[in-house]
Amino acid sequence: MDKIIQISELLSAVKWYFELKNLSLKNALALRCPLSTEDQKNLRLYYSQYFAGLLSATELLFEKEYPNRADFKKSLEEKLSFDNFSDGELNYAYLRELRNSIIHRGLDISSVAHTKNNFPLVISPSPVTNRGGSVKYNAFGYYLIELIEKCESVIGEVFLNHFEEFDLFSVRLPQEQIVILSNEYITNSTAIPDWAKVLALENIGKIDYDEIHQISINKLVDALKENVFSQHFA
Repeated sequence: MDKIIQISELLSAVKWYFELKNLSLKNALALRCPLSTEDQKNLRLYYSQYFAGLLSATELLFEKEYPNRADFKKSLEEKLSFDNFSDGELNYAYLRELRNSIIHRGLDISSVAHTKNNFPLVISPSPVTNRGGSVKYNAFGYYLIELIEKCESVIGEVFLNHFEEFDLFSVRLPQEQIVILSNEYITNSTAIPDWAKVLALENIGKIDYDEIHQISINKLVDALKENVFSQHFA
């Protein structure tokens, strides 16, 4: 049961991180010059959130507790190999340290930009370094949207193929077990009023949890397949 719960939590977290990166990218691509002071702050925020969400999702599957991490890592690095930037491992390392520089070291990712047709073309920070500054990683695209276009074209597909290969979408707790766990949660909750607990406990066994699970999986698949970059520039 613990393994099933772990997989369920993993899928839920990936869904959230992809929704975060997708929304952040939509907001970033909608901004146009001239940028107000508030727009400039938002541009930095949205692009920062994009990479934070993206890397949070990939690193969930890199954790040592996840049994298929080696297969995921291999697939991801293979897909992150591009013309003139063929080393997928180095390309991922750049993304990781870019995120680390943004989140842990306060890098302003939008500090340098060109403009084309009122669109702010943010220049990719390059190189970025590891925490100690001893190792440098070069960007695999001059402009940030070049990096993002490459990421959007492959990373969702890597997740989707991996989940399908290892049949993770079909992993779920039996209806009766979910009822037991839900019963315990409601009974022990300090946030739910007593009258609401009574109502919930009376109806909890009537819920079709398989249907709820499938709806959640469908939303995850939609988030993985969504290519915000292609939609915006179509």
